[in-house]
Amino acid sequence: MYVSEKESGIENYDTQFMYALELLKTKSKEALLTAITLLESGFKRSSQPDRRRECLYLIAIAHTKLGDYEKAIQCCKSLIEVNPEDHQAVELREEIERRTRRDGLTGLALIGGAALGVIGAITAVAIAARHSR
Repeated sequence: MYVSEKESGIENYDTQFMYALELLKTKSKEALLTAITLLESGFKRSSQPDRRRECLYLIAIAHTKLGDYEKAIQCCKSLIEVNPEDHQAVELREEIERRTRRDGLTGLALIGGAALGVIGAITAVAIAARHSR
């Protein structure tokens, strides 16, 4: 429906919003980026605080799904500044922070594992060199 409306030059907020919601259900990077574009457009065009809040929250979700935690946290912070009791935004920010810590620890583990592998290889070469003398 959104595509046919857009082709005819009509841009209805509700249709655009519903299409963005559908796109958020996927794991496709392209679909998520399209959802962000649609939601940013809706955010800019709307003067209604509730609609603007919905758009910004969903933009944060899309960025989270893309792994762009910095942008997602920024969206959450903006929502919390406007309404410190926005439980959804607070919970999403906390989840993003957990993922950031988890991903950081995973990265450190991979680096540590690679370093141990290199040290092991160097040690093996050194031992082999000693035994060949």
